[in-house]
Amino acid sequence: MKKRFIPIFVLWICAVFTAIGQEASQNRYLANRLIQAEASWQPFPVLSTEHPSMDVNTAYRVQRRYLEHKLTVERLAGFKAGLTSQAGQQKFGVDSPVAGALFISGQLTGNPVIETNAFHRLMVETEIGFIIGAPITQPVPDTSTLQRSIKAIVPVIELPDLRFARGLPLTGADIIAANVAARQFIVGGSQSLDALDPNAVVVRLSFNGHEINQGKGHDAYGDQWQAALWLVNTMIEQGWTLVPGQILLTGALGKMLPGKPGQYLADYGRLGKIAFEIK
Repeated sequence: MKKRFIPIFVLWICAVFTAIGQEASQNRYLANRLIQAEASWQPFPVLSTEHPSMDVNTAYRVQRRYLEHKLTVERLAGFKAGLTSQAGQQKFGVDSPVAGALFISGQLTGNPVIETNAFHRLMVETEIGFIIGAPITQPVPDTSTLQRSIKAIVPVIELPDLRFARGLPLTGADIIAANVAARQFIVGGSQSLDALDPNAVVVRLSFNGHEINQGKGHDAYGDQWQAALWLVNTMIEQGWTLVPGQILLTGALGKMLPGKPGQYLADYGRLGKIAFEIK
């Protein structure tokens, strides 16, 4: 009986390792499609049109390979959440937000001038950021525990690049695989955690002197701290370690808007202001 079982067991083991190898090969291929498109300044392919079976878990594995390639020349600045509203999740067929990484090369301060020709499809989002003050290496059980690892709150303008090939339906998995359109972000002055409630923040974005967007802190996942907790635990689950000085972006407050040439001012009230220009 045992002798008959051994060949079956060996065949099963071989089949498992073959499947794992095939999946790794496919993930590597999909990541290389993104890497090659970026290197040749082409739009990102909409991978789900070629691989309809690509789910969220596969997309995060593709993202990891893409990020590991970029980290040969880049350094992590932190992490970002996207699709933190229920409407955004429904639009792209997911039941939770999506997450990606930010790079030091994309971090801006002061009153920068943004060049549209450095983007395929420049967008503008008003957001809140949390600056990490202590290493986070394991899942965090609750928001009060998370707050002990955060040292400051900052206003942030995120400048995503929606560089996907146009005319094709996007899924949440496509957005994840392509690192949630992360490109550049402007960080304002920091405030201590006890200075204000991030959920009570109201931000008004003006373009050439006219208000074009208004957002509230709780627009992101219904609660800033819950959004930050979700982001931290998602990236820990994906194998990342979060270190002091990194930033967490919790999602758009109000609308994501196309970046048009002109003068912008984001007024976050007590949290501060960020002025910038798009050319």
